[in-house]
Amino acid sequence: MLLLTYWMMTLCCCIYAAARGGVTGRAGAGIVLFKTVAIALVTYVERDWQITSYSLLQVDTACLLAFLWLSLRSDHYWPLWSTACQFLAVAIHVTTLVQPELTPKVYQGLHSLWAIPMQLFMVRGIALDRRFLRWRKGMITT
Repeated sequence: MLLLTYWMMTLCCCIYAAARGGVTGRAGAGIVLFKTVAIALVTYVERDWQITSYSLLQVDTACLLAFLWLSLRSDHYWPLWSTACQFLAVAIHVTTLVQPELTPKVYQGLHSLWAIPMQLFMVRGIALDRRFLRWRKGMITT
């Protein structure tokens, strides 16, 4: 049930970002969808959380670089927040390289933890950007 809820939230966040976020929102939604599908496939094939998953590390590093590129190219702030969450996901993998005795449940939990805030930052950031644009055009008064 929790996994279904996560997939529905991901789908809703990405649809909103693609519909209302402009070019940056569509790019961010694409990165989030790629990450979600790639991690689902990798964890289906590799079910072992006993050691560092190099496949997950590669997916997360690619998404970190994509979010970093998006942050540098965009004039919005929310890609920076999503990049920070993605950086923390990569840092979890690096932690398991430095400290291999990390409990597998902790590794799995911490790796999955940052996906939800990343999506919520994306939605909230797009909503705030749209509100600011309406305010700047004079549609909202303070």
